[in-house]
Amino acid sequence: MVDIFKVLENYGGGNGKYLGKIIAVPPLGQDEVFNFTLPMGKATGLWVGFLSWLDKKGYKVKKVNETLDISSVDSQYYSLTQRHKEELESKIKQGLISVAQTVSDYELLQHDFRKYKEFLKFIETNDEHSLRAVFIDEVDINTGANSMKQMVVRWPTIIADFMKLGEEMPKETDVNKISEKLKISKVEAVILSTKQRLYLNWKEMFGSEVKRRCENLIGLLNSRKKTIEEYRNWLKPTIAKHKIYKEGLEESSGRIGTLTSQWSSPGQAVSTNEIEVWAWQPIISIENRRGTLISPKDRFGIEPYDNFIKEKIIFSDNGLKGNYPWITEKWVNKVKGSIEEMMNKSYLYYVLLRIKYTKAIIKTPTGIEIEDVVYETKNWFLSQNALFVLLLDIRAREEELERYIDQILGLSSEDGTPSEELEKIIKKWKEEEKEKDKKEKFENIRRILNKIKNTFGLDIAFSKFGPYEHNFKDRITNIYLVSTGVDFYVPVVKYLLDGAGVGN
Repeated sequence: MVDIFKVLENYGGGNGKYLGKIIAVPPLGQDEVFNFTLPMGKATGLWVGFLSWLDKKGYKVKKVNETLDISSVDSQYYSLTQRHKEELESKIKQGLISVAQTVSDYELLQHDFRKYKEFLKFIETNDEHSLRAVFIDEVDINTGANSMKQMVVRWPTIIADFMKLGEEMPKETDVNKISEKLKISKVEAVILSTKQRLYLNWKEMFGSEVKRRCENLIGLLNSRKKTIEEYRNWLKPTIAKHKIYKEGLEESSGRIGTLTSQWSSPGQAVSTNEIEVWAWQPIISIENRRGTLISPKDRFGIEPYDNFIKEKIIFSDNGLKGNYPWITEKWVNKVKGSIEEMMNKSYLYYVLLRIKYTKAIIKTPTGIEIEDVVYETKNWFLSQNALFVLLLDIRAREEELERYIDQILGLSSEDGTPSEELEKIIKKWKEEEKEKDKKEKFENIRRILNKIKNTFGLDIAFSKFGPYEHNFKDRITNIYLVSTGVDFYVPVVKYLLDGAGVGN
């Protein structure tokens, strides 16, 4: 997993290569760890109160991760949790069986519909050649020795003559006219006349039957599709609830930590709950540097989704793309609006508080229960494009859950492609293939320019001309980082200490 905070600090920290194009600074002294051992219930109350306090202070708060581990020694809590988890699993399994059957029916109906839709197209466009081919392959062949395919031994051109008859005399049944027009024997003309009558009768019946079946199939397809959507909506909350019961041992870091954790003991009744929360709000600049662009209230003065974070962080294998390989520019553009709603268009800079909360409930053999909690807090000073990256990370985590649910259900995601759209996509691919050569030429030029920039360090040399603050030692340290400490971090520390009864 790529640590996105490390990536941001590498680019926009105090010694960052691109400070000015992006800012992501963890101020010194604003990363304390608090450990409180409190009576049962008090630590939980402190945590809930702390989240409420952050909201009242103007922070926007999002939970980004949570794990739960319960020792089997704590039989009451363990049994309750496991029973609930098993009930959810049972509901999911039963639902999946129903979904699988419905999806199977839907796929079969789609196959039939595509076939009849093709037949209907032949009829509506009066594609005589294709209709006659269907008649030969699907209808006439069932007449056995009297089929045209069996007669080619005696009349090698009979099938070609039948097809030619459709082009030049599609409704003609007169033997003499057929014989004269196609220059064939009267014996063959008699056979073709008979086949022509059979074909015309079949075509008339086939047309109305195809329309009727297409209408029925559309109704059945809509019914199955609606059923699948309903199953999906019914199961989504259940799968999401089950996913919340994520055990720490599911992650490699959790399995490794189990070996060294002071609470992980098979002989002790302990349950641990780990939660990570991000809270952020804009920070007001005390003194804007000369040339700073003041953002209007109704729109971003500087676009947070800029080319720098696109190339270096979002679509880089060392950035978000490394954690979420499915990320595309189309998806980012789709969720961009919802991300910007969590930001303030009037501000370029933000303070973000990253909190890792670990709660251990210990039950002693005498029945006494206590709560031991650890708050790992770390403040960050961010430019708006750095915050955009982190909010995009949150949105990607939410999308991961949606994709996980869809995979469990065996369905495509919202960005997936129903099979009836496949023909459109193939057509689009063919059109895009024509533009591929042009794009490759421009891509080669871009790679050459990037290679020149990296060789001579031009990108780094010009980074000071980025839209954000780049004077770390003077302006960022003395103006912004002081504010993140005094105005934002100190109140957090005071609240936690006072809430735990530790004092100043």
